[in-house]
Amino acid sequence: MANERTGFIYEFTYSSAPGLDEIFQCKYVTPDEALKRFKKILAMTESPFDFKIVISNEAIREESSFQVKGTVDEMLAKFRVFLETTTGQTLAPVVEDQPTLTFEKVSSESMSNFEKMQMIIYASFKHGKFSSLDVTEIYEATFGEDLPKSTASTYLARMWDKGKGHLERFGNRSGYTYRLKTELDEVQRETQRAEDILAAIEIQLD
Repeated sequence: MANERTGFIYEFTYSSAPGLDEIFQCKYVTPDEALKRFKKILAMTESPFDFKIVISNEAIREESSFQVKGTVDEMLAKFRVFLETTTGQTLAPVVEDQPTLTFEKVSSESMSNFEKMQMIIYASFKHGKFSSLDVTEIYEATFGEDLPKSTASTYLARMWDKGKGHLERFGNRSGYTYRLKTELDEVQRETQRAEDILAAIEIQLD
């Protein structure tokens, strides 16, 4: 059962950029549920994937860890083996995903600040240009937490990625503005995904 309490704590450290780690954690869930949550984490992060995974067993005070890279399927397969080896449990057979993904268990608490800001941009700025100040205002109104303008500027630069990312950039260092490349199929997919996730966690956008 997904809600069965166990003594396992799972920590997933995602290296999103050199020197920048994002940590996801879930506690006391079954190995099957941990595998499902790792799949959701992969859906919210970006390739290339590079994770350090730590499983702690509170009952016997043991900890096991491993580093894993690869495609989504490779990551899930390796984590499955690691789970079975570490916990001594056999996981349920893999069930094929339904065509329509649902995000009913997604929580904003499981998302990094960068991921939440991406959700805001994809869902709120489909038309026209915007600035880091625009982003911080909607972010703070939506999630009820501060996002420094300097942090927003850093994240926007990552999404711009010197012209290779999902944003266009205009202006100069005294004041950049951005535009979402909505003409790209991948941006349209991310926009729909962002709207689905925000709706699932019952966040009402302005």
